[in-house]
This record gives sequence, structure tokens and C-alpha cells, in this order.
Amino acid sequence: MWTILAENPLLISIMIGIVVAGLFYGWLQTGNKRLGIATLCTALLIPAAFYAADAIVTDREKILEAIYETADAVERNDHESAVVYVADSTTRQRALNELPNYEFHRLTVRNIEIKFVTGSYPLEATVDLDASVTASLSSGTMRNVRVPRRVILTFQKQPDDSWLVIDYTHRPLAGGADSFTPNRI
Repeated sequence: MWTILAENPLLISIMIGIVVAGLFYGWLQTGNKRLGIATLCTALLIPAAFYAADAIVTDREKILEAIYETADAVERNDHESAVVYVADSTTRQRALNELPNYEFHRLTVRNIEIKFVTGSYPLEATVDLDASVTASLSSGTMRNVRVPRRVILTFQKQPDDSWLVIDYTHRPLAGGADSFTPNRI
């Protein structure tokens, strides 16, 4: 229930709006003061739903925040900030070894699919997303090349309720691994 309220306040507001419309219609037909007060009180639940949605941060929203902040750091070529959300030291070092090979100019993330792994402890989620990157090789052999990639991340919930990456890989959008795909997952 909290997830629906936190992630879809518009849906909740529409349902409350239907109740408000019914109460308002009843008040118009009868003139009953109690129905008028009930209409106003129920209508106040609509902004309350949006306030609650803003105040509650779900696991899905925490993962999305980590993805977007990491994408911004990669686009700025800020390698240290790009690995802030990586928990595993081996995975962090692998990313720090890989990132300097490229000079990023633009990065957009879309088609994000988050699947929580049922029965895992601590809780894990697999994230599959498409990233469109305009980058150059640091060696200078290729400049400003647009590269669409499929990125697969494994997130794990930490004791402080944050979500951190414990493994990652990337590959072309279609087909199997290529020469830029790390040997993981």
C-alpha cells in the first residue's frame, strides 16, 4: 500500500477525487452541512497524498537515484564519484580500471527495469537498463562515437537502507558480448 501511495500519488488522488465528486454531488442534492464538510475534508487528502509521496522514499526510488547520480558522474568523467554506489571493493576497482579508458561526452539512461530478487538476504535487485553513450577512447583512436549499451547491475540493500552495486556488466543492446564487455555475470 505504501509503495502505491509513494510511487503513484496521481492514482490515489484520482480515487480520492471520485469520492469527493460523490460527496459533492450528495451535498448539492441534499444541502446537508455534514456532506459539505466531508467533501472539503476528503478533498484535502489529495494534496496530502502528494506530500506523503514526496516524503516516503521507496527502495525503487533509492535505486533510481543511485543510477542517475552515477550516470551524471560518468558523464562528467568524475571516476571517484561514479563508483560511490559500488559496495564491493573488487567491483569498484574493476570499474576504476575501466572508466579511464574512455572520455565520456554524453550519457543518457532509459528503459530501466528493476527486479527484486525474492528470498535473498540481504535483499538484492537486478537492474537492466539501456545506456546511450557518446564517448572517445582515451588513446585517441576513436573520437565522439555514439555507443548504445545494455547495462546489467546487481544491487544489494545495505544495513543503513542504502542500495549499492555489488556487480555489473555491459554489452551491446542486441547479441552477446563484444570486445568492450567485461568478463562478468
